[in-house]
Amino acid sequence: MLPTAIFVTLLGNVYSHLMGYQIGEYMPYLATGYVVWRFMLQVINDSSGTLHSHKAYIMDGRVRLTDFLLRSFAKAGLQFLFGMIVVVAVVLWFQSWQGLLSLATMLLTMPLLLANLFWISVCVGLIGARFPDTRDAIGTVLVAGFLLTPILWMIDRFPPDSLRGFLARLNPAYHLIDLVRSPVLGHLPEKSSVIVALVMCVVGWCLASWLYRRYARFVALWV
Repeated sequence: MLPTAIFVTLLGNVYSHLMGYQIGEYMPYLATGYVVWRFMLQVINDSSGTLHSHKAYIMDGRVRLTDFLLRSFAKAGLQFLFGMIVVVAVVLWFQSWQGLLSLATMLLTMPLLLANLFWISVCVGLIGARFPDTRDAIGTVLVAGFLLTPILWMIDRFPPDSLRGFLARLNPAYHLIDLVRSPVLGHLPEKSSVIVALVMCVVGWCLASWLYRRYARFVALWV
């Protein structure tokens, strides 16, 4: 919990002044976005190497590959719960008790986020089993993604009808985070975020199911 609290406290105070945001509006925005982003990052990054790290169990052949991927969710989920303590504290401090009611919306939005993360985890896990260097490549992409995703900066600086706004909204991570974060802050998520998340879920599950049926039996050879 401490790394999240330190990150949000320090960067929240610094960036709110640098970018001219009201700290009462910016701190909940940063805290919620960062905690959700870190959860996504940990699941994807851990999934890329989890099959290699469980080689002995895979060679035994008695456990489904998806069980190892769900282990990645469990590890990241535990840290996510501790991160949510920081989010609750920030919401209480800046938005009073009314903000806590908005946190209940996560019961509706998190299942869709988890559904998207699971198919991504399956795809990344299979690719990582075949190409061991995948984890390093994904780590580099995720670091760049953190800077390009509206976490430290607010998306309202880039209207949807502008070129920069259009390019910013091509980032699928933004839509997944916006789906969870906006209701917590008392706003409706963008319509495009809901559509993108639903389309990603349907297409992604079809892709992950095909890849799993096609390549899961080769994982024991790859690892």
